[in-house]
Amino acid sequence: MRIAYAGLRRKEEFKALAEKLGLTPLLFPVQATERVPVPEYQDHLRQLKGGVDLFVATTGVGVRELMEGGRILGLDLKGSLEKALRLARGAKAARALRDLGLPPHGVGDGTTPSLLPLLPQGPGVAALQLYGKPLPALEQVLEKRGYRVLSLMPYRHLPDIQGIRLLEKAILSHQVDAVAFVAAIQVEFLLEEAEDPGALRQTLNGEVRALAVGRVTADALREWGVRPFYVDEKERLGSTLQGFLRSIRGAA
Repeated sequence: MRIAYAGLRRKEEFKALAEKLGLTPLLFPVQATERVPVPEYQDHLRQLKGGVDLFVATTGVGVRELMEGGRILGLDLKGSLEKALRLARGAKAARALRDLGLPPHGVGDGTTPSLLPLLPQGPGVAALQLYGKPLPALEQVLEKRGYRVLSLMPYRHLPDIQGIRLLEKAILSHQVDAVAFVAAIQVEFLLEEAEDPGALRQTLNGEVRALAVGRVTADALREWGVRPFYVDEKERLGSTLQGFLRSIRGAA
């Protein structure tokens, strides 16, 4: 059984896990990620150093990139963040904060909506660590609660057009039996940039099965009109592949 992987990170890990389970992995990353050069957001880092009332961490890698950016500029960001109320969108962001000696005061379930009940009333300054793209809805909520929002984007996602074309062709020609998506943005990039999104949706709802690593990814598939065949809420590649195989056997 041939299974495609739309992710960029952990490709070799996915390949090894799939082969161990007797699957044939095909790697078609549909996104590219690039670091934002520190000079592009150094003014925001200096404002963060000056102190904020609320810090919202959305990804572990983003937290680490911010701290590295501060180090490059010679800024002690940890000292500033110690004084802030710290919220983490999910487990990975929370782990990154704890590793830095900055345990979060509140942790969501990995989705942006889960942060909303945790947000305190302002006024104040809220630093929002973005995960590769703007979050206008969350910024608006913060502003309505009286905060001035300081957005920080240490890395950004871009569509990999070549990868998108290759994956779209593989799906439509049934060269693969399933596709594993590990992030919502991969779903968005594929269906936004597809040459025939309607045919793609139809195929992913039929002969080619869509697998989602995590609820956020599954929600993105549903929003784009695709029913996930299997959703792994543990957000692990290994359990996703094992659960997919169990579902296949159960449906047979």
